[in-house]
Amino acid sequence: MDFYILLILLGICCAILTAGFCGRTQRWGPWTMLIGISCLLLLIMVMIYKLSRVV
Repeated sequence: MDFYILLILLGICCAILTAGFCGRTQRWGPWTMLIGISCLLLLIMVMIYKLSRVV
């Protein structure tokens, strides 16, 4: 995964998380935050896997 693609995906995940936080009093807010947090954790997992792989 290229560094610039990672930054774009990170920005999208943070935007999803921010949108969910803005709507936290509504029904869709917490679910949106859950999706944003899951996206961030997935990106972290992929980068750890990529950096730890020795080929």
